[in-house]
Amino acid sequence: MKPLPIMYRFGLALSAVLLLAACGSEEPTPTPVSISQEETAEPEPTDVPTEEPTAVPTEAPTDTPEPTPTAEPTATPEPAYTANFESADCQFAVPPGRDVSCGYLTVPENRNDVANGRTVRLHVAIFASESSNPAPDPIIYLEGGPGGDALETVPLAFEMRFSPFLADHTFIMFDQRGTGYSEPSLACPELIDLTLETLDDDLSIEEGQQLQLDALTECHDRLVDEGVDLTAYNSAESAADVADLRVALGYDEWNLYGISYGTRLAQTIVRDYPEGIRSVILDSTYPLAANLQTETAVNADRAFSVFFAGCAADAACAEAYPDLDQVFADLVDELNANPLTINVFNLADGQSYDALIDGDTMVSLLFQALYSVELTPIMPKLIFDVRDGRTTDVATILSSFLVQQEFSSQGMQLSVQCNEEISFSTPGETGQAPNFTYLNPVFEASAVTGQFGFAVCDMWQAGQANAIENEPVVSDIPTLILAGEYDPITPPSWGQAVGERFSNSYYFEFPGLGHGASVSGDCPLGITQAFLADPTTEPDAACIADMGAPAFVTPGDALANAEIELVEYTNDLFGISGVRPADWEELSPGTYARGASALDQTVIIQQATPAGVGAADLLALLSGQLGLDEVPAQSGEYEDANGRIWSLYAAAYQSFPINMAFYEDDAGLFLVLLISEAEQTEALYSTVFTPALDAMTRN
Repeated sequence: MKPLPIMYRFGLALSAVLLLAACGSEEPTPTPVSISQEETAEPEPTDVPTEEPTAVPTEAPTDTPEPTPTAEPTATPEPAYTANFESADCQFAVPPGRDVSCGYLTVPENRNDVANGRTVRLHVAIFASESSNPAPDPIIYLEGGPGGDALETVPLAFEMRFSPFLADHTFIMFDQRGTGYSEPSLACPELIDLTLETLDDDLSIEEGQQLQLDALTECHDRLVDEGVDLTAYNSAESAADVADLRVALGYDEWNLYGISYGTRLAQTIVRDYPEGIRSVILDSTYPLAANLQTETAVNADRAFSVFFAGCAADAACAEAYPDLDQVFADLVDELNANPLTINVFNLADGQSYDALIDGDTMVSLLFQALYSVELTPIMPKLIFDVRDGRTTDVATILSSFLVQQEFSSQGMQLSVQCNEEISFSTPGETGQAPNFTYLNPVFEASAVTGQFGFAVCDMWQAGQANAIENEPVVSDIPTLILAGEYDPITPPSWGQAVGERFSNSYYFEFPGLGHGASVSGDCPLGITQAFLADPTTEPDAACIADMGAPAFVTPGDALANAEIELVEYTNDLFGISGVRPADWEELSPGTYARGASALDQTVIIQQATPAGVGAADLLALLSGQLGLDEVPAQSGEYEDANGRIWSLYAAAYQSFPINMAFYEDDAGLFLVLLISEAEQTEALYSTVFTPALDAMTRN
């Protein structure tokens, strides 16, 4: 259950590749911190390890079970192990300018069977605060999913999502057991391969499920052959990992910050290891007692109702896209009867694929889009575009979703789901969407939310959770609970239900936002930072009154002929100066994105390389990233205002033209790259691209 904004847009991912090439191929190596745990780890919970639901929670149960009073964790004998943290190189590319120390926490794989000697190693990153006098209590971030890779997305997402927290706090991220760079990984490349192989296959539900079960069985057998104990990858064990990490790093207390599934893990930590927790942030809350099998379709139905009503209440949206709910329903029926095939690009392997789009795909796409404050506003336009045969935007979104499967451990997700969710579900018991019945077959066919999950879990054999893993948690630790009005997966009612049992909690719901409110706008971010400064005082939430519905994109919002103001910049990392559009956002050093909408791929990259890295090297790299059949040939030259001759090249990523310019002298190579929409390329070439060439100089 991780938020799904378009953070993997092509321009940003490409700029990260160019950045590494320009600065050298080796990743930055931080000065590591080595803290060896000499004292024993904190007591562990007596209950059996549990696991979490897979990536699709939904609205709060209509009949929330009364909580079984949760006793204070009873003292248990000191564990017969020592959790050790050892410094190591960061396995990810550290964001430029950040002071990050990395290492590995080593703990038992199964704390109920320490004697077998098997351990797991969790990759941990400690981001230093920007303050010379930071707060003594760091923030520990708990990734969603379950199974989300936290650290692999750092180069793409950290600056946009989490860098504001460094103003006053040290920020700690880690890959939970079974995920990302932690060892062992429970990722299932077999399932990713199946997805790519069948993108354009028109399979029946039964055929698709059998192929998925076969791929997951292959993954299961491989992991078991490697010695992995699948019963040990769950929330209870992960909670013990977090408690061990605090002790191993030597912090007296810290602040738990979870988004989506991370909130369920946070509740488990609060229940089992309350020591050392100063405060808790639950963003897009997932209760332990939630039932995905019975609630997902119902909660998706609520979010779809909010979305369609939001467009109808917006005069411009309603005029541009009348009867949106009926248009979408008709489109689903039409595409299920007559699917269309489009081309998508997988940035992970640099390959293009044909992909079949049927009605169920559109239902899933809208569901996923409602997670994102970026995607929700463009969905009315996208629905009408697909109806009318325009598929550029839907191809862009599906390409983005395609790459996101690389940042998740499907095996960890299944272990959590089977242990903690299916364990408390009843075969044959389902929930039905009351308004939009096309939701029901989509969720019923899923291994996460439907009856298919029982067959998958019977094969996966992840164990049975203790009953406490299906019971609400009670706490008096200061807690901030955030919810988004449009969230399709963890509805506001779930946050309210948890807040009723957290006696010192503050609950806020944000209009127009979806999943992951704290990283979706200035207002929720400000409230979150105020809470961290003083968790005992309710944050000022007056800014919520100024928020409203999404700014739905309509045809009149096109920026093709918008006037662009250029301003000077200095980039110390590359040692260059020049001009760039004033209101374009710097996504990473030297990369500026217009960001007119979530699907706006318009980007200009201005960077420099040291001597020894030539244009041919970068062109070969670009060609590989773009999946081009051959390296582009030079298309011309440009003499700039200083008399320098730039070599020009042109290529295309799907339907987006790419213009490139290189100038090389004894000091190294200048490069400027513009990605734009075809109908806007000519205007941007003269107003942004060539002025950048004219102005670029070395500092």
